[in-house]
Amino acid sequence: MTFGSNKKPSSTHFLSLLIKNRANENRDYWGGGSIKGVCLKPGQFECWNGRSDIEIKEPGAYDKCSKVANRVYDADPRDDPTRGADHYNNPDKEGYPAWTKNCTKTFKIGNHQFYKGP
Repeated sequence: MTFGSNKKPSSTHFLSLLIKNRANENRDYWGGGSIKGVCLKPGQFECWNGRSDIEIKEPGAYDKCSKVANRVYDADPRDDPTRGADHYNNPDKEGYPAWTKNCTKTFKIGNHQFYKGP
């Protein structure tokens, strides 16, 4: 998941934090309390829509993603620059969908806006 959504290391880090935040909230509609469940929940992440696997051809990509995932997994939640974000989108691509009205903007990096839901 961390590779499929965005190859930029900084965006990968922040998206990984969002996944961790969702798993910590343990909501069925996000895939429950596991990282795998959150990543593979249908309709939650664009990179998985209609796919069951993503082939990665970039040398070293798994190592890079593994390092990011380990740092995020072991990080203190108080050090989360997304401030507990559990939603994100790319407003340049999709504007501000209706669901964003019920959320608080917490962080923006590049084209990705992060939010904390109600």
